[in-house]
Amino acid sequence: MAGLAVKIQELDDKLLEEFIDIWLTRKATKYLRVETLGKANDKGRDVVGFCSDDLHEADWDLYQCKRKTHGAKLGMPEFLAELGKVFHHHTTGTYKTMPREFLFVAPRGVVGPVQDLLLNPSTIAPALVAGWDQYCRKSITAKVDIPLSTAVSAAIASFDFKQVDYYSAARLAKDPDANPAMSKLFNLLPGDAPEGTMPDEIAVSELTYLAQLTQVYSEFAGKPFFSTDDVLSHPEHGRHLRRQRTRFFEAAAFERFHRDNTAPGAVETFKKDIYDSVIDAYERSHSTKLDRVDAVLNHALLVPTDLRGKIARGPVRQGMCHHLASDGKLKWD
Repeated sequence: MAGLAVKIQELDDKLLEEFIDIWLTRKATKYLRVETLGKANDKGRDVVGFCSDDLHEADWDLYQCKRKTHGAKLGMPEFLAELGKVFHHHTTGTYKTMPREFLFVAPRGVVGPVQDLLLNPSTIAPALVAGWDQYCRKSITAKVDIPLSTAVSAAIASFDFKQVDYYSAARLAKDPDANPAMSKLFNLLPGDAPEGTMPDEIAVSELTYLAQLTQVYSEFAGKPFFSTDDVLSHPEHGRHLRRQRTRFFEAAAFERFHRDNTAPGAVETFKKDIYDSVIDAYERSHSTKLDRVDAVLNHALLVPTDLRGKIARGPVRQGMCHHLASDGKLKWD
């Protein structure tokens, strides 16, 4: 992880901003709603993650993104000024509650005195009060000085500063939510996707391609199958269909894993590559629709389609064809 932390620190300013944006996009999946503010008059908020539809009247997390220029660290003036903004705007009613977590994103690091405060949370409140006139009074708004009020003092005194923390490059490198960013910028893959598990019960996600295959088996058998269960009870087609369900869930596990851990857009590119590799086989003339299904799946097995340079397993490539059928790209019936 130390090597990855160094790589993050050494990103140029533009790439570091891209890294943080991808990381925060992944973080956003943990919240009911995310607001990216981070502009003039943001009132101390860069990125906010709301935990409920009560928004600022309930739990929310604050990410202050201090990307900094190459070689620069988060210093004491900016650290205390950002804290001061949040306490001021809370006491003036901009947000009814204080953030549940107050997180500085500082991949370039923090200076020693700031780190000392963060590692000793009980020292932050007295440092903020003592440094208010020097670091906060003229920094909260551009128009007027903001003296330390009784309300702000009370809010500082009642706040648990263990809720204030920071993300260094080392911490980012260990965070699973940073995997998509590291995949994109460092071309790293997170390891092998887990194998899929086929449930006994038909899942809602399967209904489209299974309905198509039911029609395919009906055509081949010369008699109608009225449901997936009818097909599964058939001695020959039932075995064939179970293999398709297994492949579908192999592909589903692969897709889910790589959406969470690989560069944005990588899964979409992989699915397009699968489509491009089998479409000619799909469009050829076939005696039956079942022959076409088998021809496409066999072709997917022969073509070594990869995701960012790593070849996907055969059942994944075959199962992705059923996902394409569900998406309307390769209709089986």
